[in-house]
Amino acid sequence: MSQGGGYNGGRTRMGTIVTLNVYDLTPANDYLYPIGMGLNHSGVEIMGSEYTFASGGGIFTSMPREAPGAKFRESLNLGTFEGGSAEVRNA
Repeated sequence: MSQGGGYNGGRTRMGTIVTLNVYDLTPANDYLYPIGMGLNHSGVEIMGSEYTFASGGGIFTSMPREAPGAKFRESLNLGTFEGGSAEVRNA
């Protein structure tokens, strides 16, 4: 259950929600996804930021569900994280 009335980066009384955001890298995924295949990109969303990896760019942050050059497909709940923002930055 969220605390307060506004967006709080996914923080709940039980911890911070961790989400895997999945993106399509090609329009062909519309045909490949139903048979369990596709070219995808993903990012982990926690505390209002999305962490992802790009070859040549390393790990970087972005706005959740806004990967450049990719189309958002779905979010998968990975559970909760009990630590704070300093622990996320140091991971």
